Amino acid sequence: MARFQCYRVDGSGVRWRLLGGNNRVLGLGIGEHRNRDEALVEIDRVRRVAGVAWVEVQHAENGQWWWRLCVEAGEIVQSAQGFARRIDAEHAAARFQVGAPDAEVTPVVAVFNHSRRGRIARFG
Repeated sequence: MARFQCYRVDGSGVRWRLLGGNNRVLGLGIGEHRNRDEALVEIDRVRRVAGVAWVEVQHAENGQWWWRLCVEAGEIVQSAQGFARRIDAEHAAARFQVGAPDAEVTPVVAVFNHSRRGRIARFG
Protein backbone atom coordinates (compact mmCIF):
# COMPACT_ATOMS: atom_id res chain seq x y z
CA MET A 1 0.00 0.00 0.00
CA ALA A 2 1.24 3.51 -0.80
CA ARG A 3 2.20 5.98 1.91
CA PHE A 4 3.20 9.63 2.03
CA GLN A 5 6.53 10.45 3.62
CA CYS A 6 7.64 13.90 4.74
CA TYR A 7 11.37 14.51 4.66
CA ARG A 8 14.07 17.15 4.73
CA VAL A 9 17.60 17.22 3.33
CA ASP A 10 20.49 18.95 5.13
CA GLY A 11 18.45 21.50 7.03
CA SER A 12 16.19 22.45 4.13
CA GLY A 13 12.43 22.82 4.41
CA VAL A 14 10.05 19.88 4.59
CA ARG A 15 9.12 18.14 1.34
CA TRP A 16 6.92 15.12 0.71
CA ARG A 17 6.82 12.12 -1.59
CA LEU A 18 4.54 9.17 -2.20
CA LEU A 19 6.14 5.76 -1.72
CA GLY A 20 4.70 2.56 -3.14
CA GLY A 21 4.36 -0.67 -1.17
CA ASN A 22 7.86 -1.61 -2.35
CA ASN A 23 9.28 1.72 -1.05
CA ARG A 24 9.85 3.08 -4.57
CA VAL A 25 9.10 6.76 -5.00
CA LEU A 26 5.91 7.19 -7.04
CA GLY A 27 5.93 11.00 -7.10
CA LEU A 28 7.27 14.13 -5.43
CA GLY A 29 5.60 17.26 -4.18
CA ILE A 30 6.78 20.30 -6.12
CA GLY A 31 7.14 22.77 -3.27
CA GLU A 32 9.10 23.03 -0.06
CA HIS A 33 7.35 23.81 3.24
CA ARG A 34 8.47 25.43 6.47
CA ASN A 35 7.20 22.55 8.60
CA ARG A 36 5.39 19.21 8.54
CA ASP A 37 1.97 20.77 9.17
CA GLU A 38 2.22 22.84 5.97
CA ALA A 39 3.27 19.73 4.05
CA LEU A 40 0.27 17.82 5.45
CA VAL A 41 -2.09 20.52 4.16
CA GLU A 42 -0.71 20.02 0.67
CA ILE A 43 -0.86 16.24 0.99
CA ASP A 44 -4.55 16.47 1.89
CA ARG A 45 -5.14 18.64 -1.18
CA VAL A 46 -3.29 16.18 -3.39
CA ARG A 47 -5.37 13.30 -2.02
CA ARG A 48 -8.56 15.16 -2.96
CA VAL A 49 -7.54 16.20 -6.49
CA ALA A 50 -5.22 13.39 -7.66
CA GLY A 51 -8.03 11.55 -9.40
CA VAL A 52 -9.22 14.59 -11.36
CA ALA A 53 -5.84 16.19 -12.10
CA TRP A 54 -4.55 15.89 -15.65
CA VAL A 55 -1.18 14.46 -16.60
CA GLU A 56 1.38 16.35 -18.65
CA VAL A 57 4.22 14.28 -20.07
CA GLN A 58 7.35 15.97 -21.41
CA HIS A 59 10.31 14.65 -23.34
CA ALA A 60 13.51 16.11 -21.87
CA GLU A 61 16.72 16.91 -23.73
CA ASN A 62 18.40 13.88 -22.15
CA GLY A 63 15.91 11.62 -23.95
CA GLN A 64 13.84 10.70 -20.88
CA TRP A 65 10.13 11.23 -20.32
CA TRP A 66 8.89 13.03 -17.17
CA TRP A 67 5.32 13.49 -15.91
CA ARG A 68 3.56 16.13 -13.83
CA LEU A 69 0.06 16.23 -12.39
CA CYS A 70 -1.70 19.54 -12.89
CA VAL A 71 -4.84 21.26 -11.67
CA GLU A 72 -6.29 24.68 -12.49
CA ALA A 73 -3.96 26.36 -9.99
CA GLY A 74 -0.83 24.77 -11.50
CA GLU A 75 1.41 21.76 -11.08
CA ILE A 76 1.09 19.78 -7.87
CA VAL A 77 3.21 16.65 -8.30
CA GLN A 78 6.13 15.55 -10.47
CA SER A 79 7.76 12.27 -11.32
CA ALA A 80 10.71 11.23 -9.20
CA GLN A 81 12.64 9.86 -12.15
CA GLY A 82 12.78 9.93 -15.91
CA PHE A 83 11.48 7.09 -18.08
CA ALA A 84 12.82 5.66 -21.31
CA ARG A 85 9.36 5.49 -22.91
CA ARG A 86 6.39 7.83 -22.83
CA ILE A 87 4.01 4.97 -22.00
CA ASP A 88 6.07 4.13 -18.88
CA ALA A 89 5.80 7.74 -17.68
CA GLU A 90 2.04 7.71 -18.27
CA HIS A 91 1.66 4.43 -16.34
CA ALA A 92 3.74 5.83 -13.46
CA ALA A 93 1.49 8.89 -13.26
CA ALA A 94 -1.57 6.63 -13.23
CA ARG A 95 -0.08 4.60 -10.34
CA PHE A 96 0.33 7.85 -8.41
CA GLN A 97 -3.25 8.88 -9.13
CA VAL A 98 -4.59 5.52 -7.94
CA GLY A 99 -2.42 5.30 -4.81
CA ALA A 100 -2.58 8.86 -3.50
CA PRO A 101 -6.21 9.18 -2.33
CA ASP A 102 -6.01 6.30 0.18
CA ALA A 103 -2.33 6.55 1.15
CA GLU A 104 -1.43 6.92 4.81
CA VAL A 105 1.06 9.52 6.06
CA THR A 106 4.20 8.38 7.87
CA PRO A 107 4.07 9.97 11.36
CA VAL A 108 7.70 11.17 11.40
CA VAL A 109 9.87 13.34 9.16
CA ALA A 110 12.83 11.53 7.62
CA VAL A 111 16.04 13.54 7.71
CA PHE A 112 18.63 12.87 5.02
CA ASN A 113 22.20 14.13 5.10
CA HIS A 114 24.40 13.99 2.03
CA SER A 115 27.19 12.44 4.08
CA ARG A 116 25.00 9.78 5.74
CA ARG A 117 22.12 7.48 4.99
CA GLY A 118 18.61 8.63 5.92
CA ARG A 119 17.78 8.97 9.56
CA ILE A 120 14.35 9.22 11.09
CA ALA A 121 13.67 12.07 13.47
CA ARG A 122 10.49 13.06 15.26
CA PHE A 123 9.49 16.48 14.07
CA GLY A 124 6.29 18.47 14.52
